[in-house]
Amino acid sequence: MTTEVEISLNKGAQDGFVRSEAPFPAFMGGQGSGKTAGGVIKCWMYTIANPGSRGVWTEPVAAMFQESCLPTLRSFFGEYEGSFWQEQGKGGPNHRIEFSNGCVWMLKAAETPERLVGFEVAWALMNEAGSTEHGSQEQAYLNLVGRLRQKGFRHWLGVATTPSGYNWLWREWVDSPTAKETGHLLFHGSTFENKENLPDEYIERMSQAYVEGTPMYRERVLGEFVQMSGLVIPNFDVDKHVAPWPDELFIRKIAGVDFGVQSPTAIVECAVTNSGHRYLKEWLYKRDCDDETFVKACRDAMDDGITLFVCDPSGKDRIRWMNDKGIPSVKARSNRIEARVKSWITPLSQGMLTICNESQFLIREVSGLSWAKRRGRELETDKFDVNTPDHGFDAGADALQEIEAMPIGWKVPELVEML
Repeated sequence: MTTEVEISLNKGAQDGFVRSEAPFPAFMGGQGSGKTAGGVIKCWMYTIANPGSRGVWTEPVAAMFQESCLPTLRSFFGEYEGSFWQEQGKGGPNHRIEFSNGCVWMLKAAETPERLVGFEVAWALMNEAGSTEHGSQEQAYLNLVGRLRQKGFRHWLGVATTPSGYNWLWREWVDSPTAKETGHLLFHGSTFENKENLPDEYIERMSQAYVEGTPMYRERVLGEFVQMSGLVIPNFDVDKHVAPWPDELFIRKIAGVDFGVQSPTAIVECAVTNSGHRYLKEWLYKRDCDDETFVKACRDAMDDGITLFVCDPSGKDRIRWMNDKGIPSVKARSNRIEARVKSWITPLSQGMLTICNESQFLIREVSGLSWAKRRGRELETDKFDVNTPDHGFDAGADALQEIEAMPIGWKVPELVEML
């Protein structure tokens, strides 16, 4: 059958990455720069040219195949699904894409590197290899290198990701003195290179969300390797973003919770007006917080209209305990550092976030929270300075992420007893 598709590659990093025959090509660029699209096209071209070859595509977690790889594959080559290619084993350990020319793409999660063994492939593509949601993907990379041994084919391992600090990707593709010798070829691109394929005002929103000129903007939009430095929330201004609690009608009221043992436990309310403006205030900020004090603070908050408590995902037992106490609780959407920071920076840059002037611990944290300094090669991933507390910041981030994801009119589900 004919499988010719007209594709126009972006000039620069995407084009170079797709056409490269280096053994270790890497497309590292800003968010929305066309990295996943470049990876899919590269793997497709190799599949067409090499019948019978096998490859493995990884995502940080298994759920991302339905969010990233497969939608992108269908957007370019969906007309051939069912005739030339077919998804098989969805949701299982043998998830794959089979082709009528004998090729197979194995779909495996990098979060379980111990399972990336026992098979032979011609190629591997690590999508979002810089993500650290479930830890570093370096071990997955090392295991995949050992899988490149299917006979009769040109072998390669590609990476498509946004940089994330001076981690293993930086060591392998930039800092290593033998990078060129070993075929570690880097193609660097920014979000601007893919502007024609992005929604209107996408780049403008990104510039606003990450604050143009900051290290996070340089990493997330320009696709540069940077070490976060200075203040975590550089656009926070006490004169602009702190005010008395308003006498307004709120349409949603939830709270974020950051559990502490010796460090402070924090409960931060996020109340939203009809215009979407978010107001934050402390309900609790206490070191060595006992259960009685914690439960009382939650009940007082519920009496004031708070309908849900969004908690640190690492506190599974505490979340279960809270629900047993009649305190409606869920785990936060993400504890990734970039997601937490963005949840604050975006509404602040939009002028849509205010902290109550009586929340002095929270104001102090957001004003002073700083990135850890890198000493030599000690710091490979971005972290907060241990000397600047982040308990209220994290509680606020948990609530802000949930508010962003909750549709207008959302209500806490009620249990209905069936008679």
